[in-house]
Amino acid sequence: MGRVLFFVVLGLVAWVFYKAWVRRSQPGPKVGKTQDQPGLSRKTQEEILACQHCGAYTPLSEGVMLQGRFYCGLEHAKASGERVL
Repeated sequence: MGRVLFFVVLGLVAWVFYKAWVRRSQPGPKVGKTQDQPGLSRKTQEEILACQHCGAYTPLSEGVMLQGRFYCGLEHAKASGERVL
């Protein structure tokens, strides 16, 4: 019984090492990596700014920049009293 248990545990350990080796050898995104990668596009490194009207944080591409101030939407830019074209 001891030999069977030994070989079962040995097989499980070998399987775990094999799966880790396969995961490392496959190209693709690494999960949990926090460092900036040089191949990332601008979309993934987008700046997030606070709205001058309500203070909500919004991505730069989704907000409105008006006279050097950032707003989360056109409604808040209008509500701030700034002249909107």
